[in-house]
Amino acid sequence: MARPIRGNAISGWQVQRNVISALVYRELKTRVSEVRFGVLGVFIEPLGVMAVFLAIFSAIRGNRGTLDVALFLMCGIVLFTLFNDIAIRSLNAMKANEALFFYRPVKPIDTVIARGLVESGLYAIVLIVISMAIFLMREQWMLADPPLLAICFVCLAATALGLGLILMVAGHRYPSLHQFAPLAMRPLWFISGVFFSTAALPAWLLPWISWNPVVQAIELSRHAFNPDYVLPEVISLPYLIACAALSCCIGLWIYSNNERLLLTR
Repeated sequence: MARPIRGNAISGWQVQRNVISALVYRELKTRVSEVRFGVLGVFIEPLGVMAVFLAIFSAIRGNRGTLDVALFLMCGIVLFTLFNDIAIRSLNAMKANEALFFYRPVKPIDTVIARGLVESGLYAIVLIVISMAIFLMREQWMLADPPLLAICFVCLAATALGLGLILMVAGHRYPSLHQFAPLAMRPLWFISGVFFSTAALPAWLLPWISWNPVVQAIELSRHAFNPDYVLPEVISLPYLIACAALSCCIGLWIYSNNERLLLTR
């Protein structure tokens, strides 16, 4: 009796893998077509923001201590944009792929996973290309801990994916969330360490700021580029990993309890 059950499980995983692969291809085409200048458009947004703030920071502060100012800004802008785009695009995943749910193998979670993979892949390329460009301009290799940078990137993407599942279910129950969620994410841009270092914050504020996993990922990624970049004690890789695991578990639990509701029109 065990063999048929195992065979069905393997077959189910293969079906889901094939569905997600097809959705990734579809999402990638849609994602690139939505942006002006195609694939180059994905680079233009973070580069444009970096250029503006690089000029401002260079004029006002000159440098960011032990870390190159361009790398400092790149870590903040790219990682925050990754988190924001996965979460918000997951919220709209069902509406964008509604016609596909006519096919039984396609589930709402597949659309969120596909969007998360597409955004993660695109921003991984953006991060690598911009980093290499900075290294070439500075004529110096400035990445001290590649595994730490990769772990931060993956954990933040996983955290956003779990949040995306929660937002997708909440958005189905409360349609007004589709307008409210993007507005609610904007304040995070200013409190997630995109433009400031946690070492420069007053001690009383650090425990509150450190609850934000985006702050953790950004600061740890900066430390990955330069081990001399100062990190307060509240910045912790185990905490970031725990946030990713907890976010995914909560997201999956909420989704599993609402899948039938999501498939009803």
